Amino acid sequence: MRRTLRLIPLGLTAISLACGAPLTPGDILSGTWANTTSHGYALQLAASAGGADFSTSCTVAHFPPLQLRDSLAFRGLGRYTVANGLVSVRVGDTVTIAGRVLGERVIVGGDTLTPGSSGFRACNS
Repeated sequence: MRRTLRLIPLGLTAISLACGAPLTPGDILSGTWANTTSHGYALQLAASAGGADFSTSCTVAHFPPLQLRDSLAFRGLGRYTVANGLVSVRVGDTVTIAGRVLGERVIVGGDTLTPGSSGFRACNS
C-alpha cells in the first residue's frame, strides 16, 4: 500500500506534463486566456477544437478552430454572436482575429492574455 501511495505523485506529474505540452505549429489553439486590466474591460479568449470565442464586456465573437502557423500565429474570420450596450457592432457582423502564442501567453492585437478566465463580465451601457 505504501508503494502505491508513493507512485501517485509520480503519476500526477506525468499527467500534468502531458496535458501541459507546449503548443506547436499545426496545433489547434485550445485553452482559456484573459486580461482584466486592458482598456478598462475584460477580454477573454476561449478556444478549442470546436471553435473560439473572443469576449469583451459587451461582445462575443465566434470563430472556427484557430490553427497555429509556423510562427505560432493564428488568424480567423468570425461573426459577432453577442453585441450589447453602446457598441458599434451588431450580431452577425463579421470580424477578424489575429494573434500569436508566446509561451503560456496569447497576444491578440496589442493585448496580452494569460491563462485563466475573466469571470463575470458586466456590460456598462
